[in-house]
Amino acid sequence: MADSGNSKQASMTVITPEAMLSYPHLFEPVQQEGRPKPEYSCCLVFAPATDLAKLRQAVGAAATEKWGEKAREMARNEQIRLPFRTDVADKYPDGSTFINVKSTRKPEIVSIYAGPDGKPQVIDDEDHVYAGCFVRASLRAFAYEQSGNRGVSLALGNIQKLKDGERLGGFRHAADEFEALEGAQDEVLGAAPAPTVSPESEDPFA
Repeated sequence: MADSGNSKQASMTVITPEAMLSYPHLFEPVQQEGRPKPEYSCCLVFAPATDLAKLRQAVGAAATEKWGEKAREMARNEQIRLPFRTDVADKYPDGSTFINVKSTRKPEIVSIYAGPDGKPQVIDDEDHVYAGCFVRASLRAFAYEQSGNRGVSLALGNIQKLKDGERLGGFRHAADEFEALEGAQDEVLGAAPAPTVSPESEDPFA
């Protein structure tokens, strides 16, 4: 006979569709105000029209386990908080849905490429997993009720990087911002010439 506890947990665990990664803290945990322990976290941003049915079903299963058949009505009346947000403002494309996920356990991160054992290769270089790349994640839905607040959150499991994307936050590599000087040799790495002193001006930005 199957373990009913394991089957319930399985119904609340899901692999997400493709999402853009934002605000990643996946290699070192961050201590958030009001939280008992440092946590690994990220924001997953789903493009408009992404099918989130499995995620919503997992959230519904967690809510029903906690509050029974009245959970659906409670959600309709906004008596419980759900993890799906659409208040994208200027951060993400219009029509996007995003969720914030976290865990006290460090997530394992893999690529789509197979290693010698046939399993996805592990990614341990933080520069390869950045805000703006595309991933999918394993998440587990759980319900909470504390200090008068009720809701369902999604705990972060592991992550698979799917493809690169435009980095968020305006970061660019130096090699992409500057051009090499034609004919320049190693001497450019030596001592810098003395700066030219400009005459005083009333304009502080001149």
